[in-house]
Amino acid sequence: MRKMNQCSVLAVVAGAGAAFAQPVIGPQIIVDPNNTTAAAVNETSMSVADAKPGHIVGGWNDYRTQIRSVFTRSFDGGLTWTDQEIRPPAAYRTSVEGDPMMAHDHRDGTLYAGAMAFGGNGGIYVARKEPNDTFFQPAVMARINGSVDKGWMAVGIDPFNNNNSRLYIAYNQGLSRSADRGATWQGPVSMGSGLGFLPRVGPDGTVYIETWVYGSPQILLWKSTNGGQTVTGPTLIANRLDVWGVDGTRFPGNFRVPPLNTFAVDPNDGTLYCCYFDTTQVVGGNRDVDLYFTKSTNGGTSWSAPTRINGGQGDPQADSFFPWMEVDQTGRIGIVFYDTRNGHRNDSQNPALIDTFFTYSEDGGATWNEHRLTPTTWSSQYDGHNDGFIGDYLGMGQAQGATGSYFWPLYLSGQANRPHQYVHKIYFPCTGDFNADEAINTLDVLSFLNAWNLQDPRADINKDGSWNTLDVLAFLNAWNGPCP
Repeated sequence: MRKMNQCSVLAVVAGAGAAFAQPVIGPQIIVDPNNTTAAAVNETSMSVADAKPGHIVGGWNDYRTQIRSVFTRSFDGGLTWTDQEIRPPAAYRTSVEGDPMMAHDHRDGTLYAGAMAFGGNGGIYVARKEPNDTFFQPAVMARINGSVDKGWMAVGIDPFNNNNSRLYIAYNQGLSRSADRGATWQGPVSMGSGLGFLPRVGPDGTVYIETWVYGSPQILLWKSTNGGQTVTGPTLIANRLDVWGVDGTRFPGNFRVPPLNTFAVDPNDGTLYCCYFDTTQVVGGNRDVDLYFTKSTNGGTSWSAPTRINGGQGDPQADSFFPWMEVDQTGRIGIVFYDTRNGHRNDSQNPALIDTFFTYSEDGGATWNEHRLTPTTWSSQYDGHNDGFIGDYLGMGQAQGATGSYFWPLYLSGQANRPHQYVHKIYFPCTGDFNADEAINTLDVLSFLNAWNLQDPRADINKDGSWNTLDVLAFLNAWNGPCP
């Protein structure tokens, strides 16, 4: 008897075939229901526990009192949410604590949440949440220095001990590391000047760090093969066509839009992906900003020619910005981003009219499938700062469940004429979960056979353009097999 909670995306007929990849995009969910004062909330971070795909944690800058990093938790698949303000130890607290960051250890289910206390005796602090706990433990200091700025965090296999994990934080002062689950920290190891250092850990334990060089067209990559003790580089990922600083002059609205990039590593083969936004043309004084995508299959030594991947290309009043990227265990790439194509305003007009989009690729970035997430376009005048600050980036979590893959984008929207943080559950079912109900049972067999009889394109499992017994055999094998 098959195990009812397993499936497979593996097509088995002569090496051909692909996963049933149509995503199920859930409704918008407010994750900050306690924000009843219309206070600003921005700069998101998101993570999801693999062992329980219904267990989600997100964080943001919260302005309900002083600026704080607030993290919200759901243990029922996003139906209800509970806030937890995470602060540094008392001696290192400041009036401004923000720039949230998160990391999830996919091997043991541990979640890490961190942020920065700016100025004074502040620095970087990190809290840990064990898989079965509902709260984060008290934070510890990873770096005591009030001049730290914009860090992100990553966790992955320890190159010296494959049974352990290492935790990393990359920021303006360098790369810090922990080999004891965030209890103690070493570093930082300098990586020169830059802003928005983003670390990712490859399947062999190599740490890759992408950054933008302020005032330069260069997007650079550093890496470490010895657990963060030393770094090598940088190597060039791409040269931007346009160069700007922390300003928003290339976009409608009064908020700033620093050109921070996003970066990810395929957990299977170590392919590196980078997505950034850049000016492609100037028409009538309006800069057309699009998303560019490039990848490396040799550890960052060389990169493919950047290509534009967003809809609305060629329209100088349609700008795409703030992308965040994740890659799931099947190699599927997902990106969430802001876009102004439906607002259609000049760069000099205020406020901006914004939507959130999700796009994904299942062929290494060759083709993309785009979905609008926001039900209505929202005005940046409702960002909580009167069109002054929507944050500098977005976040998204990713997890592999027993029946498919999940992406959870987290973003600010002022669509109700007040700022809130929203998420969606985006579910990519494995082949065996044919009816996409997050369970694998005989109902999937009935659903597949009905589609197969109707010659529904979804039932062409081996993608050879015909509906025959080979598709039945491929589906049954997937239905009986494990999900990757």
